[in-house]
Amino acid sequence: MYLTAEAVLHAIAILRANVHPFIGITFVACKHYGLSVGSLDALSLDKLTEEHLDGHHRLDHRSSYYFQPFKSASSWVKQRYPSTGLQTVNTQTFASVFEHPRGTPKWGFSREYLDRITTVLEEKKFPSNVAADALAVWLYKDTDVGSVSNYEELVELFFSEYKINEAEKERLFSIRMMEDVLAFEGAFSFEPLAMTAITRELPPPPDAKAEGGRTIKSLRLRNAGPAREMELDFGQRLSVITGDNGLGKSFLLDFAWWAATGSWADREALPQLDNPTVVSEVDYSLSGSSGRMVSFKAKYDRKSFTWVRPKEAATVEAIAIFSRADGSFAFADPVRSRFNRKSSISNSLSAKELWDGRPGTIEGLIRDWIKWQTSIDRKTFDQFAAVLKRLSPEDLGTLTPGEPVRIPDEPRDIPTIRHRYDTVPVTHASSGVQRVLLLAYLIIWSWQEHELAAKQMGEIPLRRMMVIVDELEAHLHPKWQRIVLPALMSVGELLSSDLAVQMIAATHSPMILASMEASFDTSIDVLYHLHGVGPTVKLEETPFVKYGDASGWLTSPLFGLRHARSREAEETIERAKALQLAENPSSGDVAAITERLKSQLANDDKFWPRWLYFAEQHGVKI
Repeated sequence: MYLTAEAVLHAIAILRANVHPFIGITFVACKHYGLSVGSLDALSLDKLTEEHLDGHHRLDHRSSYYFQPFKSASSWVKQRYPSTGLQTVNTQTFASVFEHPRGTPKWGFSREYLDRITTVLEEKKFPSNVAADALAVWLYKDTDVGSVSNYEELVELFFSEYKINEAEKERLFSIRMMEDVLAFEGAFSFEPLAMTAITRELPPPPDAKAEGGRTIKSLRLRNAGPAREMELDFGQRLSVITGDNGLGKSFLLDFAWWAATGSWADREALPQLDNPTVVSEVDYSLSGSSGRMVSFKAKYDRKSFTWVRPKEAATVEAIAIFSRADGSFAFADPVRSRFNRKSSISNSLSAKELWDGRPGTIEGLIRDWIKWQTSIDRKTFDQFAAVLKRLSPEDLGTLTPGEPVRIPDEPRDIPTIRHRYDTVPVTHASSGVQRVLLLAYLIIWSWQEHELAAKQMGEIPLRRMMVIVDELEAHLHPKWQRIVLPALMSVGELLSSDLAVQMIAATHSPMILASMEASFDTSIDVLYHLHGVGPTVKLEETPFVKYGDASGWLTSPLFGLRHARSREAEETIERAKALQLAENPSSGDVAAITERLKSQLANDDKFWPRWLYFAEQHGVKI
């Protein structure tokens, strides 16, 4: 179980009102360490409090500041706070609480430490009793608390792990305040807490940086695809490309991947080769966190049959994932490529390799799922389960990992997936479920591997992820199509509080576009339409218009259908409209069209009211 954002925010409000930082930081850090009473331990109190702050007070990875949830002049304190402001509190304000020979790295609680803590707090006009449940919620906000499901159990966990004795329970931690503001049913969840839900409600740290690093900003193709020229300016958050088959949507996504990562997901794209005098070029630009643009030009070398990037060409500073229309995948990670020097910067994986692994690259979903599920630290597995829940469709209900099973002709334990109708081995799940499982796995795996590589190299993890999905609707029922894109766009917050996701998707589905009507933001999202104009192809940015239901999108300029009906019904309705405009339509013609309409339209079709009156005027009763 995990605590919810609502519980943590309520706890912060309680702690902010009347809890002194000494109790919330120094005292609990000393108790967790097991500081001796009446004798001395060799330790640095500054180092001890720094480690505690690192573990519990770093809410925003973009910042070097610690968040301060206790009663204080500032919500955020600088990195040197343990050796400056807090040191003053410890060595001056609360000096009597400790035994500490001056100039030595030795500390211990005095035998009268409880009396002295109470005295100082009362002098400073702070209550000497702290809401133990609020403090416990703060300390365990991002921790799997196991079977704990109410405040009192959480308090007991706090008392046990922080070695709080009976006298301390009575004099310092006898108050409970959380149930006064939030019943424990709303405080616990099976999903790991997305710290974004906390940080967005807090004032930003003074040194907060813009999200992410370099991202792909634009792509310009000349003589490189089905159109002579194609220009695309990517949205900061979302770019959707729609259009008929064969006009170049997949081609554009392949080029976007190459420009962003420096390598092809599969075979290299070929330009127009019929005219050797034509120069094929690609211009692309990347945008840094400061907003500064860098642009590069690549040309196709007809002698080597390859696109030649300039030597100074940069790539995006992002973890990148590509789900391709043929079922294969690709991933790229600029940090991991430096950590694993024998690997290329980008890797392509077949669906089978993503299931079963590739030696030296990835263990595969089957092995990693079982490893995460059986690990003592289940945080990665719980993140995986949370991503699956976020991506779950309405018709199947929540997709939940089940217990592993053994099946015939398979020497490994195989994960299972539970939904409303059954529990099945993942290898026997439907095509739609399998595609979502693989995409969810690759997202989680890429993030975990990135964090590990960054830690090994002593670097801060990147705060940007780029996800490209071709034919997003493939294998998915319309009920799934109408939630999958918003769900994918929100997955980043389940991994890290400040992970920004740039999504690029190609689709033929009106349900996918309808699903964005509530959240499409014209300031950071774009919609492009590929369409034929005579013998040529054009790529145009299109205003996002809310057409309502799927039929409205089908008859919009993006899909170009005259009617959201069968082709035969469409032809008959057009003949009926032409007959209505004729000067002297015969009753025989009206009767014939009426019979065709009866066979092709539903009884409640919205065209009937228009036709009924016309038919009766010409002697045809229906």
